[in-house]
Amino acid sequence: MVMIDYNEAMLDYARCYSDKSRITFIEKYLYTFNATKGRKTPFKLFPRQKVFLQTLATCKNIVSIKPRQCGITTLTSAWATAQCVFADHDAPETILCIGNKLDLAQQLITKIQDFLMQVPRWYWGDDYYSPDPKSEKNIKSIFVRQSKSELELFNGCRVVARSSGENAARGISAVSILILDEAAFIENGKSVYATAAATMASNPNSKTVMVSTPNGKDPLYYDTYRQAMAKENNFVAVQFRWYQDPRYNRNLYWYKKDAKTGETLKDYDKVINDEGDIEYNEERWEKLVQDGWTPMSAWYLDMCQQFNNDRVKIAQELDVSFVGSSDNVVDPEYIEMQEKLNVREPLDDMKDPLVEETWFWKPPIDGHRYICSCDPSRGSSDDYSAIELIDMDGRDDNGLPIVEQVAQFYGKKLGNDLGEILYNYATLYNNAYVVIDCTNGLGDVPLFTLISKDYKNIYYDDASLKKYSVQFSSKQISKDYTDVMPGFHMQGNRYPVLANFANMVRNDEFKIRSIRTINELNTWIFKGEAKRMDHQDGSHDDSITCLAMGLFVMIYSYKKMEKAQDKDKAILNAYMMSGSINVGRGSMSDGKTLTPKNGLPFYNQNVLDKYSNKSVQGSYLWLFGGKA
Repeated sequence: MVMIDYNEAMLDYARCYSDKSRITFIEKYLYTFNATKGRKTPFKLFPRQKVFLQTLATCKNIVSIKPRQCGITTLTSAWATAQCVFADHDAPETILCIGNKLDLAQQLITKIQDFLMQVPRWYWGDDYYSPDPKSEKNIKSIFVRQSKSELELFNGCRVVARSSGENAARGISAVSILILDEAAFIENGKSVYATAAATMASNPNSKTVMVSTPNGKDPLYYDTYRQAMAKENNFVAVQFRWYQDPRYNRNLYWYKKDAKTGETLKDYDKVINDEGDIEYNEERWEKLVQDGWTPMSAWYLDMCQQFNNDRVKIAQELDVSFVGSSDNVVDPEYIEMQEKLNVREPLDDMKDPLVEETWFWKPPIDGHRYICSCDPSRGSSDDYSAIELIDMDGRDDNGLPIVEQVAQFYGKKLGNDLGEILYNYATLYNNAYVVIDCTNGLGDVPLFTLISKDYKNIYYDDASLKKYSVQFSSKQISKDYTDVMPGFHMQGNRYPVLANFANMVRNDEFKIRSIRTINELNTWIFKGEAKRMDHQDGSHDDSITCLAMGLFVMIYSYKKMEKAQDKDKAILNAYMMSGSINVGRGSMSDGKTLTPKNGLPFYNQNVLDKYSNKSVQGSYLWLFGGKA
């Protein structure tokens, strides 16, 4: 028996206790089997594992996505062990472990039991430790109950393993920690989780840990993860990638094809020793992924061969991709491409303090043209209103022209409230061209809100609904819109509108910035015998519909109308240059009267101000921290 210094021991205990992430305790006292070395080694955590533990320390609920052999089940077991060690005697931990099979849940019990036996005896107190090596205290069991499915410690902590099922939590109350291992594979997952979560209702400090590799778009894990990424629930997502694990990223390199030459380019990570270990640099890796590079290592190649190079298996087990069914409107590879290359975090320094559901990715840029599309909610509890800002004159990091999503509202606003938000954002973004879905009258109220504010840069549909959109020309200007209707009407146009959006996503002709939109794409399918493009039951497609409408109008209406506008503007400028224009009596174009106030959306005072280089952003300084 090793003698201990009690003063040092108490200081050590205090350090480990105060570190709520349990990193200090795990690295100092626990050992785990290292498959690459074939023996137990000290549990040295790599950076991503520390992020997982730090998140557990600060968040109530956590959902983690991981590849195979990532060791997160073992890590979770080590954390649960530490929670039992440092549990308050007046509030012992009750840990419920649920797996899709009983033996999987029992593996957690086995791991926790093994870790508990590694804890120094003096940690358990004077009743379980004595400096006398012959003392009975040193062999006294710390377990009151010990089996494959349940552990109970002398301090009242309890760990229970159950297989999935609606009765998984029967007989267990006041659960403080719920661990769902391989949650994506749990049958009737939502029902199982709902029953288990009910056992935590009486404990305000309870935690849920949901860990899994992907299994398609299952109703529990996938839905929880996608909502966590979109910040729509109270879970926090932590992602693990195989190349973040030092055991698997030795001699890591990255490759992609040169877009011009077709040549395969390679980029090697810096090797720091003879074993092939590399310099750990998550920031570099994230940038490479965004730039279209793919990671590769000897371990990854070997694992691909073990999976017989099955693309679906590799995507799920190694690349942690939610591979969709064959009925996805947009194939998963294109969704993943958009997510890797184009999705961005919202700006931290540009927020609407009154509308927290709005995300901004770029502020308005002088001279850029914007489409502002709006898909109003029906008002039901499971329906959302969406506003999307599309920059037609965007530029990528290399200065090349792109069409991109620059702002998004996604929330429960209705009627006048939605109209006010729409007016504010459209005005902010250079008096954007507003397209409102007025199918079945849903957009009438926000539309009237804009009209009441004298906002004229609004899309008008052809009243006959026989055309995709109204085709403006100088000969139509004087009709005062007797043959057009304000707003967009989807009747007869649903398929071409959505098909156009799907094609633009596949071809990367439109850059999606929002993870909320990506989440909708993952559940956007061909539904029923008619193969109608629609969302899965329990999911949404409000952002998709809103963006599709705006992009459709951009291609089939806005640009054609702009050509007519440019023609008339040239005529107007010619009159102004010659000094012969008289706004009061009007000028003539093709025999028709033209004035800046005749009702055409582009010829209003805001646009004339824009032509005079007057800014329309002054009223929205709060979005830029006081800077225009």
